Amino acid sequence: MEKRLMKLVVINQKGGVGKSTISVNLSYGLASQNKKTILIDCDPQAHSTVIYCPDIQKVRNKTVREIFIDRKEKVQNVIHPAIVEEKEVENLFIIPSNIHLATTVEQITAKTHREKLLHNHLKKIENDYDFVVIDCPPTLGVLTVNAIFTADLILIPTTYGKYSLDGIADLFQTISEVKEDKDYEYRILRNAYDSRNKTSNDFVESQLEQFKENLLKTVIRRIESIGQAQMNDEPVYTYDPKSKCVDDFSNLTKEIIKLWQKNQ
Repeated sequence: MEKRLMKLVVINQKGGVGKSTISVNLSYGLASQNKKTILIDCDPQAHSTVIYCPDIQKVRNKTVREIFIDRKEKVQNVIHPAIVEEKEVENLFIIPSNIHLATTVEQITAKTHREKLLHNHLKKIENDYDFVVIDCPPTLGVLTVNAIFTADLILIPTTYGKYSLDGIADLFQTISEVKEDKDYEYRILRNAYDSRNKTSNDFVESQLEQFKENLLKTVIRRIESIGQAQMNDEPVYTYDPKSKCVDDFSNLTKEIIKLWQKNQ
């Protein structure tokens, strides 16, 4: 049976829901399960890049920007081994980003078939990897549209704040338009759970009831080691291997792999 690449997009136009943290740790989890994985940083803020590409100057002209602006650029030229603590992470690779991506959005938007740019590049490596995880910016612009177009699975993180689901209708509308009303697979991931906040937890859970068929079982807890790992520019897996968050991300990884296996 031929291996099929799953392209997973982490998306929410709201900031502060943990897209980059989830992208960084999920991709590490997948790689640790012997799944050959690429993390694509489509956010000009480059939070994921900082974690896995510490020497960004070394690859400043070999980033995701190059495959957006040049259809002829070989995607293999912008894929780099992920580095943590000065060592390559087995099975994990990154297509980095930088702030210059933001300055080329207008140039990308002017292209014909602009929504297919990323998809067409990834088709060339679809038999070489198991997973692509795409970290999106907190907007619904051309970069996010490219990610949605190529997505096999759309992962929508949400937190337990009162306004955490604001704008989700707009997000689904954008997804539907990009996917041209075809069926698409999505899952909602609950992030930053704190058992002490019972009132807000109960409120958000009641709001999520309408999505119960697409709600992942895994809940990522709000644990101090997550923030500390970010400050230290590394995934929580390596910063604090005994953290409860590692258990949460391991459970998330298993859920995602089951979805991947179902589609084989």
